[in-house]
Amino acid sequence: MNDKISETAIAIASLRALSNYETDVTVQSHDGLAELFLPEDRQTALRTLSSRENIKQHIPKGMYEYVIARTKYFDSVFVEAIQHPIEQIVLLGAGYDSRSYRFHPLLTTTRIFEVDMKPTQDHKLVCLRKNNIDIHPNISFIPMNFETDDPIRMLGQYGYDNGKQTLFLWEGVTFYLSHDTVTVMLRRLKDHSGVGSRVCFDFQTIQHERDLIQTGLPDEVIKFGIASGKIVNFVQDHQYRVVEHITAGDMERRFLMLQHGELFGRIMPMMNFLLIEHE
Repeated sequence: MNDKISETAIAIASLRALSNYETDVTVQSHDGLAELFLPEDRQTALRTLSSRENIKQHIPKGMYEYVIARTKYFDSVFVEAIQHPIEQIVLLGAGYDSRSYRFHPLLTTTRIFEVDMKPTQDHKLVCLRKNNIDIHPNISFIPMNFETDDPIRMLGQYGYDNGKQTLFLWEGVTFYLSHDTVTVMLRRLKDHSGVGSRVCFDFQTIQHERDLIQTGLPDEVIKFGIASGKIVNFVQDHQYRVVEHITAGDMERRFLMLQHGELFGRIMPMMNFLLIEHE
């Protein structure tokens, strides 16, 4: 198992934290905990306008806007699930996801399972405890490697119930998995969750393998995409139905329109969100 804290998880938390300094509330992520997970130098860099503007100059085009939109969309799916209420929520590759703590007052009977690589998960717990963030007793932390561990077996060890309706949030993870790993995971989740369970994940559309985004990080290489025009087929082939498909244009219209009517920024056209359900 990789013994490093995920660089991508830190980068995404940085962008969420950065967005909270935007003057227009529309494009603030409202993730007030994201900054707590950052190294001290990155926290310091957020303190002044000039350093924040400098940070923005080094963000890949469209990525900042994408993270803002994704945070807002996955927040809405999470909140809807706990208000429904869905019996279980599994955060697959939780990273520095703070929903279980930001929406703590809404949690009643829903069980939350945070699944991630152990080094990142351990660091997250250190940060939460250091900052006296209340960890709801319904939350379980499960260390796992998606490429080698059996997710259902690991979840079962922590009280996950295969028969209950479940929401699986798979945010920013499929990109780094092989196609086979993604398809096997979807099949396993369907076979080991109750009727009406849902999976919410993001991905990029591709025409050819060369279309995959390059991160420049040897330990976090982009591997997965779905062919343009084949999204519904991909979902149906795995015996799910599409509840909602959010394109890059949808993200811009729903999450990036400023209060005075201007668009905050563009999102790379290949980026997508999917919410799917099995019966």
